[in-house]
Amino acid sequence: MNIKNKKCNRQSIRLHGYNYSYPGAYFITICTPEQKMLLKFKYVQVMIHSVWNSLPDRFPSVKLDEFVIMPNHVHAILCINIVGADLVSARNKADLLSAPPLSRIIQAFKSITTYKYILGVKINNWPMFNKRLWQRNYYDHIIRSEESLNCIREYIINNPTRWEFDKENPRGKIDKKEEDFWKEIHSQPKIRADIKSAPTRR
Repeated sequence: MNIKNKKCNRQSIRLHGYNYSYPGAYFITICTPEQKMLLKFKYVQVMIHSVWNSLPDRFPSVKLDEFVIMPNHVHAILCINIVGADLVSARNKADLLSAPPLSRIIQAFKSITTYKYILGVKINNWPMFNKRLWQRNYYDHIIRSEESLNCIREYIINNPTRWEFDKENPRGKIDKKEEDFWKEIHSQPKIRADIKSAPTRR
């Protein structure tokens, strides 16, 4: 796999047979089209942070972890939990309202930020974008262990200071640490043993 040439919109981004309403933690990457540096401005970042932080108000089952805004993409850790699921029997769990699918959460984030960005263009002369603020697709990775969670947290926290090595930086040069991180992410098995029995939406 050539990590350097792998772009977010080229990922096999949906995991076939996995119910994205099932409780879990995800490492999310959302990119701008053609690596455009639309997110480098402080006022844009403030708006994006505000929208991201408001997601639990819209989706009560969502818990937010680390989040970073880079010049042309965002990284985040997002958890989806079924509220009260651990307090009822397995029979009654099926009667609970299912958590929103990951795609719905990400689409809400994209739609709201795009709307607010367009307002910024009209009112405050923000830089215009061509057709889309975000790529149509996004990348998600199921976090399988505490070790993986901490590794991804560290990557997100350090991302701004390592921008020159970022694989999404068109002028950057990927170093071994960046390459090893993404190789490890892509080499992990697709389904955790503890969620193989997760129900599949039809």
